[in-house]
Amino acid sequence: MTTTPHATAPVPLRTGQRLALTLAREEMMQDYHRWETDPATIVGFGARWPVSWEVFRARFRGVHTSSHYQLFEVITTAGATPVGTTSLNVDQSVNSAEFTLVIAPEHRGLGYAAEATALTLDWAFTIASLNAVWLQVLAPHTLAVNAYLKAGFRTAGRLRDAALWHGKRVDKLLLDCLPDDLAAERR
Repeated sequence: MTTTPHATAPVPLRTGQRLALTLAREEMMQDYHRWETDPATIVGFGARWPVSWEVFRARFRGVHTSSHYQLFEVITTAGATPVGTTSLNVDQSVNSAEFTLVIAPEHRGLGYAAEATALTLDWAFTIASLNAVWLQVLAPHTLAVNAYLKAGFRTAGRLRDAALWHGKRVDKLLLDCLPDDLAAERR
């Protein structure tokens, strides 16, 4: 199964070398749901079960009316093909956000994760004016860890035996990024 561009042309909010961030689109909901219910995505998040279509649709429609949550669609700059999503779930009391990323199964392994993450961090710090962005990732998910570190995240901590990975207890890593972290990398 492949993801194809849809009728409403996405408007790029941030553009990188191969990817761009756009606003999530309701017409893409079924693709987003397919990506999130892919078994590798479920394992990567340390979850046990996929989310039903009804729950996903209600969550999608509910968060889009929220001022503290932003879901972005990630598209290719050449052809505007949807390849994933990123999100920022903002805690306004401390002006920080939790970051999540989903790459469509058919677009994994192409190096998109680091660029999608970097574009979202750029938005978080230059447009949303956040003080910090953080994430949780399972320690054995080394491809994701490496992509996040390449994009500018740093290791902030470790929760031992806090998650499941293919039925085994594993550590959960906490990574964070501050605006100065990215500025230091650019120098």
